[in-house]
Amino acid sequence: MFDLVIMVDWSAASAPGRITPSPDRCWIAWADGAACSEAEYFRTRAACMARIHELLRACKGAACVGFDFPFGYPAGCGLGGGRTAAVRIAAELTSDDRDRNNRFDVAADLNKIISGSVGPFWGCPATSESTYLTAKKPPFAFDKFTEWRIVEKFLKDKKKQHSISSVWKLYTTGSVGSQALTGLRELSNLARQPGIAHRVKFWPFETQWEKDLDGIILTEIWPSLRHEAEYDHPIKDARQVLACRDWLLDKMKNGLAESAFSAPAWLTTEEEQKCRLEEGWILGVR
Repeated sequence: MFDLVIMVDWSAASAPGRITPSPDRCWIAWADGAACSEAEYFRTRAACMARIHELLRACKGAACVGFDFPFGYPAGCGLGGGRTAAVRIAAELTSDDRDRNNRFDVAADLNKIISGSVGPFWGCPATSESTYLTAKKPPFAFDKFTEWRIVEKFLKDKKKQHSISSVWKLYTTGSVGSQALTGLRELSNLARQPGIAHRVKFWPFETQWEKDLDGIILTEIWPSLRHEAEYDHPIKDARQVLACRDWLLDKMKNGLAESAFSAPAWLTTEEEQKCRLEEGWILGVR
């Protein structure tokens, strides 16, 4: 189904990681028809994306690249998902080769547009607080959209995955909101790379779920869903990308990969449209 599989554990850090491989920085694991990699460590997002670009340029067939951050925002907030959200964020967010970035300023500007006040984005160092962004979580008082995407609410309520974080949280433990902002910027840049841009598709927004999986398919993953304990590596991030990669390879081997990309049958028509057009989905969640 895919000639190349890459799974990525992302980081929103504002400075390079240690030279020695360490947690909470970028990691990838990949496989093609000839090789399965060990977990690869990157001190910065820039170095990680350069490696991903290299792997994709060398692949002439179909590829799947999974990133562990949300590809979209709750329907109705106006940010959308997939390429739409990525292009919008990339127009404002800057990040240099040492990962210095302005994500808190961007979040404050988005709050100003969305609500004219603090929220829905929240969480930052005290030095980054402003009229439109606070360090502590404000009351969620929005009637046009919810705090959680449909897939996140399903995982919290039905699957009891209480560790999943809101896309609005930007700082401290579980700050997936900053991962999404910095990550979507990089996906926008990836989708404009000469030689591969015409092949890039954001799943499920541009693939009709499982119906159009040719090319380079960018997918959202949540590594906590995979069993990483069996992998012999001292760093959890490394074990998780290996587990995610091998999970998809196993699905492909057994002819079950297509179902992992399809819409869950229990979604209503309205929910399916929200997920496909705005919110996105997490690969493999059924």
